[in-house]
Amino acid sequence: MPHAAPAPYPTDLGPVGIDPPVPHPMLSEPAFERLHRMRRRFSWTLTAAMLAVYFGFILTLAFRPDLLALPLTPGQPMSIGIPVGFGMFAFTFALVAIYVHRSNTVYDRMIADICKGIQP
Repeated sequence: MPHAAPAPYPTDLGPVGIDPPVPHPMLSEPAFERLHRMRRRFSWTLTAAMLAVYFGFILTLAFRPDLLALPLTPGQPMSIGIPVGFGMFAFTFALVAIYVHRSNTVYDRMIADICKGIQP
């Protein structure tokens, strides 16, 4: 049994679908734009710091593994690479803590002021 092609949407009824969303008036506020720029700049700064540490470790591992293989204490099996790797985890947790602290103090206050209509 042959199947018929679906009927096209009627074109004489105008555009079919959902109306485009209306932008929120707060998005055009200068204080909101300032907050958005501050958050973006801060998050990109933390991202760059994390990438620098991570790629620094990977590049050291790739091109100078002898530096990470140096013993931490003479005669002991632990090398410098182990505390450096642990330091990367600690650095990551520190960056997360810094971001959470700044979000909960600076950005939340700015958001509350914007919502109240107060220009900081």
